[in-house]
Amino acid sequence: MVTPALAKALGAENKVSVGDTMISKNADLMRIYLQRHDAPEDALVGFSVNAKHNPIALFRGRSVTTREVLSSRYIHAPIRLFDCSPNCNGAAAVVLVPADEARVYSSHPVQILASSVATDHFRIDDPPDPLMFEAARNSARAAFRRANVNLEDVSLFEVHDTFSITACLLLEAVGFAPAGQGCRLAADKEIRLHGKIPIATMGGLKARGHPIGATAIYQACEIVLQLTGRAGKNQVRNAKAGLL
Repeated sequence: MVTPALAKALGAENKVSVGDTMISKNADLMRIYLQRHDAPEDALVGFSVNAKHNPIALFRGRSVTTREVLSSRYIHAPIRLFDCSPNCNGAAAVVLVPADEARVYSSHPVQILASSVATDHFRIDDPPDPLMFEAARNSARAAFRRANVNLEDVSLFEVHDTFSITACLLLEAVGFAPAGQGCRLAADKEIRLHGKIPIATMGGLKARGHPIGATAIYQACEIVLQLTGRAGKNQVRNAKAGLL
C-alpha cells in the first residue's frame, strides 16, 4: 500500500502510531492556511485546474473545471479529491555528463547551474511556523546563490504538487509570493503557461500522475523538454531556466 509507505516520512512515534498520513497532515496544513489568512475554502482551487495537454499523462486530454473541483468528494476535509495527486506507475531517467562532453551525447544538452539539498520535518505541531517549508526555502536560496540567478530569471517551476496546499506553500517558501498570497498566483492564473511563474507545465503530479520514486527525475526531464523547445502545446515561451 502506498499510503502507509509514504507515511514513513512522518514521525514514527508521534505521527504514524496514531494513524496520521500524508493526506491527513496536508489537510491540517490547508486548514491552518485558510484560517490564518481568512481565505475562503475555494482559495486553492486554481491549483487543481492547471491540467495541460500531455500525451503520456494519466489524465491526458482531461480538463478539470472549478465546479468539478468544488463538487468532488472530500478525502480528508478540507482536501477534496482533485486537491490530491493520483499514485501511478512510471519511470524516468537522465544522463549526467561533464559539461565539456555534453555535445558528444546530445545535440541539445541542458546545463545544471546549481543543486542544493536541505532537510526539514513536518511542523504541524512544532514552532515556529507550520506553514513555512524551511527546507525548500533554504535549498532554493543556496541554489540561487551558486547559480548566480534570481527569481526573475526562472522561466518555470516544476513544483512538487502532491496536494494543492503543497504547491501553494512551495511557491511562498521559494519567494514567488509572500505568505498568504500563493493562492493569489493560482486565482489570477499566474501559474499558467503564459503567467508570471508557470508551474507543473506538463500537468504536474495531479494531472500527469505521481509515480513516487520516479517523480522528481520525471520533472527534470520535463524541464529539459521546456528548455530545448520540445514541450509541444505545453511549451513556455522563451524558457531559459527551470527550477525543480
